[in-house]
Amino acid sequence: MLDALSRAAAAVTSDLSLPRTLKAITDIARELVGARYAALGVPDEDGYLKSFTASGLDAEQMQHLTDEPRGMGLLGAVLESDDPIRLDNLANDPRSAGFGGSAHPHMQRFLGVPIISRGERIGNLYLTDPLDGEPFSEDDERLIVLLAKQASVAIENARLSKQLQDLALSRERDRIGMELHDGVIQSVYAVGMKLEIMRGQFPMTPEQEEQYHSIIENLNQIIEDIRLYIRNLRTAREEQATFKQRLDNLARHFRDFARVDVVVDVPPNLHTLSDRQRHSLTQIVREALSNVARHANATRVKVKVREVGRDVILTVKDNGKGFDQSKFRDPSSFGLHNMHQRALQLGGLLTIESEEGQGTVLTVKVPLRP
Repeated sequence: MLDALSRAAAAVTSDLSLPRTLKAITDIARELVGARYAALGVPDEDGYLKSFTASGLDAEQMQHLTDEPRGMGLLGAVLESDDPIRLDNLANDPRSAGFGGSAHPHMQRFLGVPIISRGERIGNLYLTDPLDGEPFSEDDERLIVLLAKQASVAIENARLSKQLQDLALSRERDRIGMELHDGVIQSVYAVGMKLEIMRGQFPMTPEQEEQYHSIIENLNQIIEDIRLYIRNLRTAREEQATFKQRLDNLARHFRDFARVDVVVDVPPNLHTLSDRQRHSLTQIVREALSNVARHANATRVKVKVREVGRDVILTVKDNGKGFDQSKFRDPSSFGLHNMHQRALQLGGLLTIESEEGQGTVLTVKVPLRP
């Protein structure tokens, strides 16, 4: 008995794996009072058993028990009681439904003890049929109550260890996500923005323009492939923040390479956009900034996102030289065509307003739920 209690105390600090801790406590409880069978049930938030660890059943018996107990009947009574339940004959108790089925080992004597930690029920110990054939005694009950107190510490320690492991894993995921986002993705962004700036310095044939856009799309696909790893680690709110981060990243690189001040205005309470909306709107802003760098001679650009009714409205406004819209006709402009197509694919509309000497305003209006 003292040896079993000593091993129970050692289990509190020696093993922080919850499944192994539950199994060790169950085995010790069965040995402590000389029971044929023992089990430890852990309840869920609704009061049913979410896990059930057994001791004393051989492999063949376990194989025939296809369904774990849910905590009904007598097991449920222990779940609801703060006091031990001790029975000399299960068959005489109306709550013993489920004991003695065709696949269930025959059981007669019963002892159930709750495991309580800081006023919260975290488990229950169940024991049946002492090997000497006698009913469970008051001494047996006191021993299991004592073990239950030690078990509460062991289970809490294992739970805290699991929470710490989950927290460490979450932090490691965040670290990897940040390194991918702030390192690799920013480098690809920088390459894309350099190409955008260089594009305005060298005339291109239509074939070269098409090849150029193919390269840009390849870079965008690389960015999205990396984001795919990050997306799985973030909540919807964090994903929404990522949209603003994308615009901030574009703005930062644009400032570095074009020497034009860019202000990004995205409300913190903006509804969650879909992956497709975030990607397409970001690419429209990229193309718009590229046009500013090549044509506008601007010193300031403002990128603003806002909600109006059930729509999201994105504007890119510069203070450049503008142009006469009535004289502007360029059907070969791949950039303008791509921006229009992206807006249409989102179920939206893109418009451009400009006057000579008054700058240019590009507006994209897309429905929140197309």
